[in-house]
Amino acid sequence: RHPAPSGCTERALLVERQAVDEAARTATLAFASETPYERYWGIEVLDCTPTSMRTGRLRSGANLLCDHDSRDVVGVVESVEIGADRVGRAVVRFGKSARAEEVWQDVLGGIRRNVSVGYMIHKAVLVESDDGVETYRVTDFEPFEISLVSVPADASVGVGRSASPAPEPIGDTPDE
Repeated sequence: RHPAPSGCTERALLVERQAVDEAARTATLAFASETPYERYWGIEVLDCTPTSMRTGRLRSGANLLCDHDSRDVVGVVESVEIGADRVGRAVVRFGKSARAEEVWQDVLGGIRRNVSVGYMIHKAVLVESDDGVETYRVTDFEPFEISLVSVPADASVGVGRSASPAPEPIGDTPDE
């Protein structure tokens, strides 16, 4: 049996160029979904609802980073929403420093397309155990940064993915 999930973790997503506003230097991206993801301790399913996702840090101007490096700031989170499709989305604005411009040009050119979110898990509930594999539904988590990364973990969501259907959750879904 693995220990219950806790602490800081990350998930990755995809940037799509059609969701980029070149004049405003912004991109709209999906940063969290309910797509199951395999961790060392079992399968993780983020509960993407307003009651489960603490968005305060993101709403207060969290940074857009490169590769989760807190010293490599290239922008800021401008706004956050959790859609009826249970996907967390953010509008990010790129800075005007030389580094931010370099990254912005790579986003515009379709070179940097993968996005990841860093978050802390505050509560996870075991919803299923099948052949020794445990599935946890994360019912309280706190995103604290969004990063552009080279290798995504969850490529089911990303910039411009607002029309994508929500994935099927694993296990029991709490009543809302």
